[in-house]
Amino acid sequence: MRLVRSAIRFMAVFGLVFSTFAALPAMATSSEDVTPSSSRQPSFHRTQQSGVVVSRIRIPAIDLDETIRSGIALSVIDRGVAQWAGTSTPGGSGNVVLAGHRTTHSRPFWNLDRLDNGDLIYLEDGDGFEVMYKVSDSFVVEPDELWISYDVGKPIVTMFACHPRGSARYRIVVQADLIAGRRIA
Repeated sequence: MRLVRSAIRFMAVFGLVFSTFAALPAMATSSEDVTPSSSRQPSFHRTQQSGVVVSRIRIPAIDLDETIRSGIALSVIDRGVAQWAGTSTPGGSGNVVLAGHRTTHSRPFWNLDRLDNGDLIYLEDGDGFEVMYKVSDSFVVEPDELWISYDVGKPIVTMFACHPRGSARYRIVVQADLIAGRRIA
C-alpha cells in the first residue's frame, strides 16, 4: 500500500513538473535558446525531497508572503512554495524555478493568474537581502513542458502551478526579470 501511494505521489509530482515546461518563453525563439542549468536536478532526484527553508517570497499585488522550501517533491509543495533544487538562487544569474499549489494545502499560488506585467516580486537571497523581480510574462503550458525550468540567458524567476484552479490539466506560468540585486555597502 505504501509503495502504491509513493508511486501515485511520484506520478503526480512528475506530471506537475513535467507538464509545466512545454511552451517556449517569450524571450526564447527556439528550443536551442533554452538549456537546463548544469546543477538543475531531475524532478525525481532525492534532493527534491529536502523541504529545508531556503528563502522567502513576497508579492504585494496578490498579498503573498511565504517561505520557500527546497525541492519540488509533492511532500514539499504540499507545505507551501517550493524551489526546484539546483536552479538558480534568488539574485543569481539563472532561472529561479518555484512551484506551488493553487487550491489545496496552503495554496500559496491561489492568485498567480492575477499577476500583471510590471507587478513586483521580492525574493530573499542567501544572506537575507531582498532582490526584486518585475513580472514580464504569463502563459499556460501542458504539464509535460519542462523547458520552463531551463536557463534563458538572463536572471529570471519562473513560478508555476496547476491551471485552471481545481484542475491539473494545464500549468500557469509567470516569469519575472531581475531588476534589482543585492544592496551595495
